Amino acid sequence: MESGVECADVVHGDYFMGGMMVINGLMAVVLLLSGLFHSFLRRLGQPSIISHILAGVVVGPTFLGRAVDLRRLGMQNAGSALGDTIYYLRIIFMFFLGLEMDLRYLRHNLRRSLLLACGGSAISFLLAVAAGPFFYGMLHPSSAATFHPQKLYASTALFILVLTSTASPVLIRIVTELKLTTSETGQLAIGAAFATDIASLTAISMMVVNPTIFGHDGKPLPSRSSSTSCSTQLILFLWMALVVCVAVGVAVRAARLMNRMRRGRQYVSKYELLGMLLLIVGLSLAVQFMGYSASMAAFLIGLAVPREGPLARTLVDRLTYPVHQMVMPLCFGAIGARLDFAEIGRFTATQFAFAVAFTTAVSSAGKVGGTVLVGRWLGMSAREALVLGFLLNVKGYSDILAINLADKSNVWGDTAQVVLVVASILNTFMAGPASAAIVRQQRRAFKYRSHCLQELRVEQELRVLVCVHGAGGVQAMLTLAELSKGSSAPVAVYLLHLVELQTARKYAITHLYNQSLSKEEEEEEEEEDARWGYSWEMEQVTAAVHGFTTYDYDAAVPVPVRQMTAISSLASMDADVRNGVEDARASLVIVPFHKEQRYDGRMVSRRGGDGRRQLNQRILQRARCTVGILVERRLPGIPPSISAAPTPMPERDDDLEALQQGEEEAMQQVVAVFLSGADDREAVAYATRLSAHPWVSVSVSRFMLPEESRRRMGMSMSEEEAEDEEFMAEVRARFVSPGQVTYTERYVSNGVETLESLSSMVGECSLFVVGRGGGEGGGGAARNTMTRGMAGLEVEEEECPELGAVGEVLASDDFLGCCSCASVLVLQQHKLHRRMRTWKKQKHKQHSQSQSLPFFPDAAADDDDIFDCDWNYD
Repeated sequence: MESGVECADVVHGDYFMGGMMVINGLMAVVLLLSGLFHSFLRRLGQPSIISHILAGVVVGPTFLGRAVDLRRLGMQNAGSALGDTIYYLRIIFMFFLGLEMDLRYLRHNLRRSLLLACGGSAISFLLAVAAGPFFYGMLHPSSAATFHPQKLYASTALFILVLTSTASPVLIRIVTELKLTTSETGQLAIGAAFATDIASLTAISMMVVNPTIFGHDGKPLPSRSSSTSCSTQLILFLWMALVVCVAVGVAVRAARLMNRMRRGRQYVSKYELLGMLLLIVGLSLAVQFMGYSASMAAFLIGLAVPREGPLARTLVDRLTYPVHQMVMPLCFGAIGARLDFAEIGRFTATQFAFAVAFTTAVSSAGKVGGTVLVGRWLGMSAREALVLGFLLNVKGYSDILAINLADKSNVWGDTAQVVLVVASILNTFMAGPASAAIVRQQRRAFKYRSHCLQELRVEQELRVLVCVHGAGGVQAMLTLAELSKGSSAPVAVYLLHLVELQTARKYAITHLYNQSLSKEEEEEEEEEDARWGYSWEMEQVTAAVHGFTTYDYDAAVPVPVRQMTAISSLASMDADVRNGVEDARASLVIVPFHKEQRYDGRMVSRRGGDGRRQLNQRILQRARCTVGILVERRLPGIPPSISAAPTPMPERDDDLEALQQGEEEAMQQVVAVFLSGADDREAVAYATRLSAHPWVSVSVSRFMLPEESRRRMGMSMSEEEAEDEEFMAEVRARFVSPGQVTYTERYVSNGVETLESLSSMVGECSLFVVGRGGGEGGGGAARNTMTRGMAGLEVEEEECPELGAVGEVLASDDFLGCCSCASVLVLQQHKLHRRMRTWKKQKHKQHSQSQSLPFFPDAAADDDDIFDCDWNYD
């Protein structure tokens, strides 16, 4: 009696402040534990939803609920307390979930995405129909005496929804972390997940119109429509559909009106945003008052809200972080807090484990097996289809809603709910690591042997990957790639657009791939919307690529540029570059310098300069091919009239002189600086390839120590210098003697003389090609002597070690005036090639004859016999 009075006092508000403090404490603990769990589980490739549910389990009756009795404060348990507190936040969460599902994304590979979704769902459907009665009987043994077919049918229907569902937001997160967003596999997975998720949520929305509630004895409870005819129920369903359509239409109308009022602006004001959110909550509650679910109504409103205009942009930008960092942990934490593992006491641990393993196996077999069958029928590889199968088996949204619906309808007991939630967690837990392992194995199987430029014959195909951060760097990068072609040698040009993914936008990544609508009345709104966001930047890069035309000089056929886009944070962008190198099987990757030239000619670090500099340094350390850093100072391009087929010779002398003058002005003057070491040999090798281009003039300037300086310092010829001599002898024989390359030697004794000699070259060329030098293969004592004291013009230590001593001087603003300096390309030879080459030379040193190495082998030589080795990058 006393406890009843105490509980009544609580209900009347005597302990209202105490209850509020407990609720706030529960929410804080859920957010804290969710962050701690995710900081550990994300290293295992797990999405955040697993951390949220585990945090809820900890604060629920299984752990924390045993120490704190919330019933003394008028609360049934932590799950119900959290669920009631965040009721309105759940409406916002469901609205945002619908907003993230952009139906226009299904336009990409529509047929294949739908077939994959139908294939995985069909096999799961058949297995669920067969296993549904067994699942119900296994977890409800006491219902055999009071069997009711209607409850078995409801259980099987909800079991089908749980097994066939796919959580598209969770899948998008996994695809992003696997670097598959821009690949065909990633786009197919996202499209199929969207189709499956929308179908599951549509089925759930139809079920909540007139759900059947079961009593503790298993019999359906009488409801307002239990005794009505089928026609009456149909009328009721149509009425609910009409109410939902009216609510969705009002929200869409308000959104378009707000976009029209704020046309030309990037965002709407915070008051307009608040008003729109209140309207959405009010419409959802009104629909609930008419008998439908407020959460499902909010989801449908989010699905129908226009994606263009400042309102959608404001909703995505302003709500992404709070929804995914605060609202979502609380929503799924409340689900985990309802789970009570103590309620499975009548089942042994073996029985419970068998039930979880059975449910997990049926779900995985249906999704993975069906997706693999359809994928193979569509012509995919087995590994690609297997990755899609595991990705489409992730759970976390529709299945949780189905479990909640079963809880409200008393279809399943506590044990069945715990089994299904644990099975969903295991399915999602397996999806990330399994897909990552298959992707890693697939990439490892396609490892390639990267030939450095020093080994590559001029007649061989050169595969170049150029990276840009924006449209401004496209012209210089593609000009350099075109010059690498020469006159007849094939070249494969790949352009990788590096897009920095902001933290607040990473969950709405599918909005980056929207295609423009074709309706005339929305053209102005789309043009305004295209000014903001990543899509505009990507379109600008695409336009710059299409505007740059390269020609084959024999047939005047454009050389194709294969464009790729990588969307990730700067901290992990080097992995995208490495993956791009492997996909393109490139021998050379060129990245832009982290500084850009300002209007007055000075080099300045703009947005993200420090992050881009660290990115370049990681690429230099980890890239599996030769790496170049381009310091671009308005590198002149080749006019289309000149880059096409050769122009016929004019008849008049004046016209001939004018033509010759125009050709001289259009000629690219390239100077390759050679001191000593593998990087400098790589720079000269690249310059000799440029010399084959009809509109490029190449000069090789070799810096050497005088003999008296070498004798004074007691320096003898090292193995590195012997390789330099062999290499330069081959260059003089193949390129200098025929007059294709100009060669000069400059004798310097220290860095000051080197700096003076470099200063005399300023104004004579448009591009310097230098080796990075330093460290392994950097040229040894001779190079150190020639560069000592010239690392910086104002300071004695290097400010940009990624450029090397010579490259930093040539890129400096203080080098005889920034306006007179040319662009600089700094090359670093493939480091793995250096180690393998050194090992092989030592291995064959005792039983091979002493002969010069053919750095530029003739066409009859087999390049696979030179330094033939298999690479292991792990």
